[in-house]
Amino acid sequence: MKKNQGILLFLLVVTGAACRREKKDADEDLGHAAVTTVEVVLIQGTDTLRCRYKDPDGPGGRPPAVDTLRPAPNEEYTYFVRVLDESGMPTQDLTEVIFTQQKNTHRLFFFPEPAELASIEPTDTDDLGRPVGGRGIWRQGSPLISEGAVRLVLRHYLNSGEKNFGLERGSTDLDANLPVRIRR
Repeated sequence: MKKNQGILLFLLVVTGAACRREKKDADEDLGHAAVTTVEVVLIQGTDTLRCRYKDPDGPGGRPPAVDTLRPAPNEEYTYFVRVLDESGMPTQDLTEVIFTQQKNTHRLFFFPEPAELASIEPTDTDDLGRPVGGRGIWRQGSPLISEGAVRLVLRHYLNSGEKNFGLERGSTDLDANLPVRIRR
């Protein structure tokens, strides 16, 4: 009887150890590859504008390659964002993963500088109705502001509840500045 109890105890310990899940932090468990490239696309009728920020070696290495976005003043565009990992071969398109599959734990923030440069309003939402930022409306400001920049910050949260705290929680998947020069 004691021999059977010993075997049973041994099996329980081995099974419990095998099923135990290790705790990981946000940096180790991103749930997707590293974000090296972001492309912002503005569309108005037949006018399509693109701006890419590409930093394949990540922060601290070589400087990123950045395009300048050139919208017309006082115009409203529909925007969408593509997110890629171009650090290896083949290139991985992370757009669907981040903005659809993991929309409850991601948010892309836009910070125009100066603030009057543009008004950027996400129209995509997660399952709780919170903004995601992968697509929306871009309203370009007046021609009095001829240039500036838009900072994009993509936050990744360990759980969907942390998303309510905005920039205060989570980890940063991307922090990029896109130069903007108004077309004349």
